Amino acid sequence: MDGKTRPLYNRHSCQLMNLSRLTRGLVAALNHRSSIAPEQGGDKIVISRTVSAMAVLYERIRVAMEYKEEHILRRSAIERIIKRRLMLNENGRNVSEHLLKELLWAQYIPENSISIKMISVVQKTIDKYIFLRNEIGRRRKSTLKGTIHEWLISTCAAEIEEKLVPDTKREAFINFIFQYYRDKVFLKDEDDETKEIQVYIAVHRAFAKSDNDLIRYELLKLSYPDLLKKTWMDLNDETSAIYTQLTDINTHLSHEIGSKMTRAIKKEIAPFLILQDIYESKPDEFVSILEDEKQLEHHVDVICKKRYEEIGKKLARAGVRSVIYIFLTKMVFAIGLEYPFDKYIVGEFNYIALGINTLFPPILMAMALAGNSPPGQDNTKRVIGRIKEIVYQESTGDQRISLTLKTPKMNPVLSIAFSILYVVAFLLVFGSIVWLLTLLKFNLASMAIFIFFVTVVVFFAYRVRQLGREYILRRRESLLSPIVNFFLLPILNVGKWLSNEVAKINVLIAFFDFVIEAPFKAIFGIFEEWFSFMRSKKEEII
Repeated sequence: MDGKTRPLYNRHSCQLMNLSRLTRGLVAALNHRSSIAPEQGGDKIVISRTVSAMAVLYERIRVAMEYKEEHILRRSAIERIIKRRLMLNENGRNVSEHLLKELLWAQYIPENSISIKMISVVQKTIDKYIFLRNEIGRRRKSTLKGTIHEWLISTCAAEIEEKLVPDTKREAFINFIFQYYRDKVFLKDEDDETKEIQVYIAVHRAFAKSDNDLIRYELLKLSYPDLLKKTWMDLNDETSAIYTQLTDINTHLSHEIGSKMTRAIKKEIAPFLILQDIYESKPDEFVSILEDEKQLEHHVDVICKKRYEEIGKKLARAGVRSVIYIFLTKMVFAIGLEYPFDKYIVGEFNYIALGINTLFPPILMAMALAGNSPPGQDNTKRVIGRIKEIVYQESTGDQRISLTLKTPKMNPVLSIAFSILYVVAFLLVFGSIVWLLTLLKFNLASMAIFIFFVTVVVFFAYRVRQLGREYILRRRESLLSPIVNFFLLPILNVGKWLSNEVAKINVLIAFFDFVIEAPFKAIFGIFEEWFSFMRSKKEEII
């Protein structure tokens, strides 16, 4: 402790004894990590605000075409910039300065926050992963080189982000939740090591909303604790071991129990999100709040009300982003089908079909997001009760989560009957849509586009609605839910499949990344150099 950072607890730390062992560990971890501040000294990288304004505008357009969680955007940008730079400079030399300037231009990192010293630090990180890519790829089949390249560049981006903007608080809470659930989850048919890795992955996905690229980096870092400090020379004898570790990690990331584990933990994640909110809002008072049960109840109630009020706004923002994303990325695919079909086969345009296909998807999205009422006081009471259990009670192995890879045995007759019912639901839903569109004189292409947009919009609306439920603890389904699910599941399944498949052929993203972005950023760089030259000449006059 250097005295510059105020500790989370004071000399009366004996008062922490009323907290559970895991909670005391969380407090200690937060206290330790908050005292480790990144070095801020030295000259800063200076950029032009004019160039930054242009870059921000471009980045907003680019981001709209790739639907990703907001906390992933910066790391995604780092990865995208590195890939683009490596296309022109395969050995990766002198990439770091351009990378950092682009991040500053687009305001992924605050202006005047990056020291010039970070250029060499980031460059060493890039060199390390380029070395690993070359060494591992040289010894593997050519078919694996592309996969290895993707793994290592995404891992490189995750390490660079951590060095630029470390989020030690997130790591502390993830470890806390993992320790809480590691003894509560029982995974049949697998050993304890696999179970613990799957719990760790599920906590990342449910709590931090981490994607596979970040989880891969975190798991690799657990295998090599000093990974951040090492250079390519330190890893010269470990390339084979790292490759083996990466393949093992990929196996764990694609484990079939992963989605079940994530869903199970996500249902219980609300109390931990509230605890994190309390820490972020009152970091200096966090321990005193935990120690006083009345204070804890009060702050949980305040945070819950605040989050409930934000749900509507959050859903609206996510809904708008979804609509923009769908239209920017999927409309190209749709127009590419409808226009040639109408012009060369039908011979005329159906303006009614065109109008419906244009206006109905955003209206459907708005309708799907409407009426999503926020949780009530009963949910807050449940959250308060669970937080008290977490904070004060030692883990006793109760509230177990038991999962198995084996599909529960079902009566063969019932299995066949349920399968037939699902097929009937599928035929009823899509048969009704086709019948209605036939009445409106839709041709085959217009029907395909309508079904495409309806299923994809419903799928995205369903995903967006889940954002509003992250603070809900074990919400019961309504009486009508089984009926709604009966007709909704076919649409959701088709929408998910279409969204995933069309995302693989996203022409606009490829066009922006490889045709537009490179010359745009080159022009920005020229402007940056010109403005820098002008500043230096001005200083000479003074």
